[in-house]
Amino acid sequence: MIAVMDLIMDSPDETTAFIGVFMTDVSIQNTGIGSGIIEDLCVCLAKIGISKVCLGWVKDNPQAEHFWHKNKFVEVGDFYDTDKYTVIVAQRYL
Repeated sequence: MIAVMDLIMDSPDETTAFIGVFMTDVSIQNTGIGSGIIEDLCVCLAKIGISKVCLGWVKDNPQAEHFWHKNKFVEVGDFYDTDKYTVIVAQRYL
């Protein structure tokens, strides 16, 4: 297994997909494979009428922030606080 993804379709509407989790095995990190998976996913989603992908990353996690910025996700200005961390909300238009 090289990667795991939780993809929720039609959330919050029929033109939006939500990535709940995306993790790659440490052995393939920094090889471009993870970015390739995200790009292929976005192309496929656009072909079926999805116009936006949303997700969140934990604030002060520079590796996650860098990965998602590199893959064209931008913060929307929203965040969610939990007892242990803050989640930054981001999206990418397809």
